[in-house]
Parts: sequence; C-alpha cells; structure tokens
Amino acid sequence: MTPDQARDKVTKLRAHADSVNGTPEAVLFYAKANELAAAYGLPLTEHRQPAAETPRPNRARPSGTQQSTPTNASRTTTMTGTATKTKPARPAGDTTMSKAFTPRTRAAFNRTSEPGAQIEGVIVAIEEEPDLDYRTRAPKLDADGNERMVPILIVQTDGTTKPYGQGLRKVWVRTGIADALIGACMDAGATRTAVGGKVRLRYEGLGEPPAPNFSAPKLYTAVYEPPVGEGEC
Repeated sequence: MTPDQARDKVTKLRAHADSVNGTPEAVLFYAKANELAAAYGLPLTEHRQPAAETPRPNRARPSGTQQSTPTNASRTTTMTGTATKTKPARPAGDTTMSKAFTPRTRAAFNRTSEPGAQIEGVIVAIEEEPDLDYRTRAPKLDADGNERMVPILIVQTDGTTKPYGQGLRKVWVRTGIADALIGACMDAGATRTAVGGKVRLRYEGLGEPPAPNFSAPKLYTAVYEPPVGEGEC
C-alpha cells in the first residue's frame, strides 16, 4: 500500500467512525485508523466522544390535577370557487365628476343646536335647491304646482375666502334665519346678500308659538357687512 493509499483509507475509516460516533463500532474504526496512520507516519486522531445531553428537570404535576386537553379544535375553512362578477369600468360622466369635485359643506345649524350657537365668516357662494317639508321631506309646491326653491348661503368660517375646506357652512335662508338676514341687510343699507359679504348668525332659542298646536319658532339674530364697493346686501 502506498502512502497516498494509506492516507485515503485512514480518512475513510475516520469518516465512518464519525458517522457512528458514540457507538462501540466508532471506537473500533478510530483504533484501526490510528494503527494504519502510525504505520505510515500519518497524524493520529483522538476519539471524539459526543457531548452528553443535560437532562431536563421533570416537573411534577400536583396530585389531583388533571391534565387539561385543548378544547378548541382547529377549523378548516374551504373557499368556494364562485367568482364575483363585476361591471366593467366606464368613463365618468359629468354628473359623477361634478358631485365628486363639489366642496363638502356642513349645516350651520341643526336640530341639536343650543341657544348661543353661531357662525361667522365670508359668503363664498349663493345656491338654491328645492325647499323640503320638515316632516315628510317632500318638495314644497307653489300655487302653480311648481317646486319652491330656497336660497342657500355657503359661508367660509375659517377666516379665509376659500370656496372649499373644513370651514364651509351651509345656511338655508328661510323662516327665522330669513327674518334675521332681512333685518341685517336693512341695517347695512342693502337689499339682499351677495358673495363676498361678511355675515354673523346666532341662534337665540325658541320663541312663542303663533297659535295653539303650532311649533315654537326658532329665533336668530344676524349682522351683515356688504362687500366693498357694493350697495346691495
């Protein structure tokens, strides 16, 4: 056997010994490998014993305690292969785009408004919409059967004149609010409100019912300042 052949055989013997380490067979193969290595002047290798595992402490369960068994069984959810049909997309129409890009507004006053509630700002737009019945929400009709319209002031209350933003408030000009604005316009020497004018509206509370079985009217006060250079309110 040549030295190279002896070296290869020693390597194979040690590899096999490592594969069965911890057994009597491993000890025998390590001994044969070292014997052959000594005969051909090759380095000797000590037998590597596997590290002993540290025994885990046995936790004793108190007497009389029953081992709990999980009661929540795993659930398997099977999804059906039913596909959801969706309508194909289409170009947005003028109405859709108009609604999407219309600035959002909040009502200046509502049913829960307390006496003393007020708004103040600049009128940035004046619009109109059908006047609805308070209880039925049906459009009110005039003597000719046409829908009655009610003017709406859009007031910016954040201190700017921007026609958009969180400060926009919507004021329906009717009943008590209309009475207050009429008086404010007359005090300012004008006849109606206009975009750019400044307004302050305050809810004062309930007045006296005009007759038995009638609801008490809501009372408001208003102050108006016409736009610069305009004589109309």
